[in-house]
Amino acid sequence: MHCLIIGGSGLVGYTLVEKLKENYKIALTYCNHQVDIDNTNGYKINLENHAHITSLLDKIKPSIVCHVAAPPSVDTHETEKEKSYSINVETTRAIAEKTKKMNSKLVYLSTSNVFPPVKRIFQEDDIPAPINFYGACKLGGELAVAKNPNHLIIRTDQIYGWNKTRQQKKSFVVSTLDKLESDQIIEVCEDWYNRPTYVEDLVSSIKRLIELDKVGTYHATGSTYLNRLEWAKKIAMKFEMDDSLVKGINSGILHLPAIRANVNLGNTKIQKETKIKMRTIEEGLNAMKNEKH
Repeated sequence: MHCLIIGGSGLVGYTLVEKLKENYKIALTYCNHQVDIDNTNGYKINLENHAHITSLLDKIKPSIVCHVAAPPSVDTHETEKEKSYSINVETTRAIAEKTKKMNSKLVYLSTSNVFPPVKRIFQEDDIPAPINFYGACKLGGELAVAKNPNHLIIRTDQIYGWNKTRQQKKSFVVSTLDKLESDQIIEVCEDWYNRPTYVEDLVSSIKRLIELDKVGTYHATGSTYLNRLEWAKKIAMKFEMDDSLVKGINSGILHLPAIRANVNLGNTKIQKETKIKMRTIEEGLNAMKNEKH
């Protein structure tokens, strides 16, 4: 069985390749940094080139396509709207239409940003109402993906884990540790809230959903809802570093283009159906520390 992972050079994509390569013949795509993983084939693509992507699908004829290409920052989507729409909506629509014709399963990584900043836990059947352009584009991608009956939409939030060599976009945990190791003062936004998601749990859940041949929408997030200041402090303490270097600020002083939604995604459904525990931030950091040692 062939599986194509679009975005195989990122944290999620790379981990997904490692998890799936024992059971599937894996092909992966990358944009700038070539990925060399045993028993896989890599292809460089431009996500704005829809013809190139559909041609690649024709060539590989995968039974499963995992579209997990990592986005740039939420703010970049506000300043580069045309490019964001092209990649997140138009490219996703092209992939969805092609996989539907090929009777291939399509797994799409989405975001908590499809929901508004309301103080409650959002479930999979709640109605989306994004407040930033990134969320709007990812919702557009979801609507396109849903037209392939054999689809999985995975909404997640702030994925973290150890980055692999040459991955330029570092997870919040890794970037925080880098700064702490250099004795830098770290300013983090205490009004930004997330459900940090350990990459191993996210990918294991996706793998299990594929094995169970599930379809539909799932929230795959960690089990702790907290702000960035709390998260950074926990990172420092877990790795026995100086947490006094971590300072809280209000995001308003940064004048950033995108509004943060601070969405709290519930993860009951995915844990119940996959039997995989989505770890708390303490459990995830423990796993990272043990993995490093």
